[in-house]
Amino acid sequence: MEGICAFLNKRRGFTLIELLVVVAVIAVLAAILFPLYGQAKVRARVARVHVELKQIGDALEMYREDHRAYPPARTYCAGAAMQMDDYNELPVELRRYVGNQKWEDPFNPGRSYKYLAPGPGFSNGQRTILAIWIPRDYPLQTGGYVPYYRADQSPVKWGVWSVGPSGPVDVFTSEERLLPVAPEWWYPRNRQGIIVRLSDGRISG
Repeated sequence: MEGICAFLNKRRGFTLIELLVVVAVIAVLAAILFPLYGQAKVRARVARVHVELKQIGDALEMYREDHRAYPPARTYCAGAAMQMDDYNELPVELRRYVGNQKWEDPFNPGRSYKYLAPGPGFSNGQRTILAIWIPRDYPLQTGGYVPYYRADQSPVKWGVWSVGPSGPVDVFTSEERLLPVAPEWWYPRNRQGIIVRLSDGRISG
């Protein structure tokens, strides 16, 4: 009995080396699992975005059915220090079709998904005609891009998109006018790209 007690007294705690080994093992497991957890969160958000863009697309088509095949007006704002999260918000006219849901972009908290369509719109509060840029040989997209100012002439009637996992970026780039149709800027082909749905059913990723 005394021998057993003596043995237990000797083993009542971890040695410093044993503690360091346990800490090292935990650190290695954390380094392996945390990136996987982060990737799973991104995939879940991307899946949610695709579902919600599909619902927004359905609402846009219902709007077009009620308005002689024309999409709602686009609102564009520009100015000093503007960012992508300051322009092309979803049109308020869609509320009749989607209720009071805000359709907040999970990759751009506090902001709605983005929307673009050719035709009448508002730029900095002024009525104007806005274009959507489409590849000359759409949908092959091997040539240059040309602007369409009328929905009845454009092969793409509207586009909606999320800013994607990289978040909003500076709007004043040479590529901005090609959004959302240029596939080279679509996620996941471009890891910093946008998540897109177009009127003809084409989607990114």
